[in-house]
Amino acid sequence: MPIIDLKKIRKAAAGNVLNILGVIIVMVMLVMVGIFYGRDTERVIGVVLLFFSLVVLSLLYFKIFYNKIFGEPKQVVLIETIAFFTVVLAILIYTAENLSSYLIPVPAAAILLTILLSPEVALISLLFTSILSSMIVGFSLSTCFVFLAGGLAAIYSSRYVRNRRDLNRTWAYILAANIISITTVGLITGTHATHLGVNIGWGAANSLISVMIASGLLPIFESLFAITTNIRLLELGDFNQPLLKRLMLEAPGTYHHSLMVGNLAENACARIGANPLLARVGAYYHDIGKLVNPEYFIENQMHSRDKHKNLKPNISALILKRHVKEGLALAEEHKLDRIIKDMIAEHQGTTLIEYFYRKVIEETKEEETVDKKEYRYPGPRPRTREAGVLMLADAVEAACRTLEEPTYSRISGLVTKVINNKFIDNQLNNCDLTLANLEEIQKSFIKTLSGIYHSRIEYPEDKEENSVG
Repeated sequence: MPIIDLKKIRKAAAGNVLNILGVIIVMVMLVMVGIFYGRDTERVIGVVLLFFSLVVLSLLYFKIFYNKIFGEPKQVVLIETIAFFTVVLAILIYTAENLSSYLIPVPAAAILLTILLSPEVALISLLFTSILSSMIVGFSLSTCFVFLAGGLAAIYSSRYVRNRRDLNRTWAYILAANIISITTVGLITGTHATHLGVNIGWGAANSLISVMIASGLLPIFESLFAITTNIRLLELGDFNQPLLKRLMLEAPGTYHHSLMVGNLAENACARIGANPLLARVGAYYHDIGKLVNPEYFIENQMHSRDKHKNLKPNISALILKRHVKEGLALAEEHKLDRIIKDMIAEHQGTTLIEYFYRKVIEETKEEETVDKKEYRYPGPRPRTREAGVLMLADAVEAACRTLEEPTYSRISGLVTKVINNKFIDNQLNNCDLTLANLEEIQKSFIKTLSGIYHSRIEYPEDKEENSVG
C-alpha cells in the first residue's frame, strides 16, 4: 500500500488555494476598471482587451526570464495584491476632488516588489501598474511617462537596500525623477509655469507618500507572505539576538566557528553571484543546536576531556546528528524565518559522520554488519546555492583547524579535497552549483583562509624570547 505524504498534499492544496485567490484578485481588478468606465460598451471591451494583453505579456515575461515564480504561488499573489492596491488608490485619487493624478503612488509598488522579490519582477510589474493607472486617468501618455520614470528611479535606488534608513535615499531618487519627468512633460505640452509648479509639488508629495507607504507595508508583507528580505537578514544578524548571545556565552568555540564559516560563505557567495548576506546570517545560526550539549563538540572542549571517549560510536554519532534537530527546535521556538530553518536543516545534508563510522568498523572488523545510514545526518541535502556554500564552508573551516602548519599549499590541498568529497558524495546535487561555481568557491576559500592563517614574521624580540631557557 503506497504511503500517503500528508505534507505534500497540504502543500499542493495550499498552492491551489493561492492560485484561485490570484485569479480572483485579477478578476476583481478587471471588474473595478470596467465599472469605472461605466456603460460605454465599446470602451469597456477595449479596456478588457488591453487588461488581458498586459496580463499575457507579463506571464510571457516571467515564463522566459523568471520562470521559477510559477512554482511559488505566494509570490504571484503578492504581485497581484500590490497591483490591486495600486489600482484602488489610483481610482480613489482620480475620483477625489482637488487631488492630482501625479499623486498616485506607483513608485511604492516598485519599491515593495524590488525589496520583497527582485528588480526584474518589479520592472514588469511597474509597466503593468503604470499602464493600468494611466488608463484609469484617461489614457494619459504623459502621466504614464511620469509613473514609469518615478518607478524606475524607485527600482534603481532600492535594489540594494539593506536597512530601512536606506529608503531615505530612495525618496531623493524618486523626487528627482518626478521633477525631471513632470518638467519635461510640461515643456512639451506648453503647460503654464504656475500650473507646472503645482504639478511638480504633487510629484514631490508623490515621492514622499510612496516611500511612507512602502515603509509601512514592507514589514506587513514580509510577515504575511513569509519573505525574508535583506533588511530582515540584517536584523537577524545583529549579535544582540538572544540565540547569538547564548551561543557566544555558552558555546564560545561554536560561536567563533560560526563567525569563521560566515566569513568564508559570504566571500564565496559574493564571488558566484549568490546572496552573501543570506549565507553569512545562515552561518551564524547553522549550529545553534549545539547549545543543547555544547561540551560534546570538539570546538568547545578547550580544557575538558573528550566526552565521547567512553561512549559507543553509534551513541556519539546520534549526539552529533541531534544538533540539527535541536537547532530546528530552537529556531522554531525563537520564530526564525523559514529560509534560516532550511539552512540549519541542510548544512550537513546527508553527510557521513566518518570518524565514528570508521571507529565502529575498526571495532567490529565487519563492515557489512554496520548500517551506514545510522552514521549519516538526516538531511535534506542543500537546495539553494547559499546552503550549498554554507555546507562547504562549514566542512572546510572544521578541517582547517586540524592543520598543524597551515601553509598556502596545505590549505589549497585541503580545500580541494573537501569540495571534491562533497561533490562525489552527491551532497551538491540539488543546489544548482555548477562546476564553474565550485572552482570560484574553491579559490575564494583558499584566499580567505590564507589571509586568516598567514605566517607571522618573527621579530628580533621573538628570537630573544625563544633563546631564553
